[in-house]
Amino acid sequence: MATAATHQAPAALDRLRGQLDKAGLTALLLTSPNGRRFALPPDAAAATAVLLTADGTVASATGDLSAATAAALRATGTGDGVVGTEAELPPDILRQADGTGVRLRPAADLVFAELACCEPAELPAFAAAAALAAVGYTAVMDHLRVGLDVRELSGNVDRSVRRAGGLLGWYDPYGSGAAAGTDLVTVRGHDPATARLTAATPLRYVLHPLLAGTAGYAAATAVLSKADGPLRTAGDVGAAATAALLAALRPGARLTDGYAAFDREAGEHGATCRLVALRGGGASLPLGPDSTVVAEPGMVLGVRTEVLAPGRGAVELAETVTVTAEGAEPQASTPLRLVELY
Repeated sequence: MATAATHQAPAALDRLRGQLDKAGLTALLLTSPNGRRFALPPDAAAATAVLLTADGTVASATGDLSAATAAALRATGTGDGVVGTEAELPPDILRQADGTGVRLRPAADLVFAELACCEPAELPAFAAAAALAAVGYTAVMDHLRVGLDVRELSGNVDRSVRRAGGLLGWYDPYGSGAAAGTDLVTVRGHDPATARLTAATPLRYVLHPLLAGTAGYAAATAVLSKADGPLRTAGDVGAAATAALLAALRPGARLTDGYAAFDREAGEHGATCRLVALRGGGASLPLGPDSTVVAEPGMVLGVRTEVLAPGRGAVELAETVTVTAEGAEPQASTPLRLVELY
């Protein structure tokens, strides 16, 4: 039986509460790690379900998701209302909510927009965190060589980022399978049998440090030899498609226009892209392809792209970008192309 703790929502959530009211929602259920962290105070215990009500009550509960959701609903007295949810929930959660008289309605766009839109005073923190990701990138590039143990590489990044003031980061929750690394960098492309880098396989590394609670975000792909045809093609396609995505992130345009521009440029090549919001100490759930969220100045987004190289792996690129009146402005400034080292 889960028990919920309640507290009053801080002023930082006033805008989100106003959006709930406009959307006709009595509360918002947050179940992703990023969403929960955004609504809880920094010293709060980890929660499985967090409920933010339009009148300013926050309830959090840990344990089984179904039981935690029920406890949060009971603690806030939410009933006979419409509750927004940021993510798809398992059937057992939906059945539990039906039994309380609460109706659930998708609210992913609302949460994504809130996490992406920053106040002017917050923007320097994101720029500093992105610069810290660039420090990690330099630490990787300074040590790459054939035969290097990726655990040694991760240690070099750890030391460099910590010296620059970085704290423990977060593992990227998307596509991090078969990765090695630490809290600050995840690496793919090494020989899984020896944990060592080879000349033939592209190395992909994702950098995700935290600086004073703000996430940095960058990724790069390097090959420790001259790229062959498939890998060079994937690199060229990835660079062009990523550039097209960034060019489409203009104020007033839907963010999903970036997805469409990426797909057009990538053509028939196996390629994927995603946009995430970075507030709350990590990456949000990716923006859905049917989202109606519109780009506006002050949004801070994580951009992640990947193009498959048949038989060779993939080229993966990422950036932290701020949407300005002129468009998307990269913050980490790592190369948005395949890096060849030979």
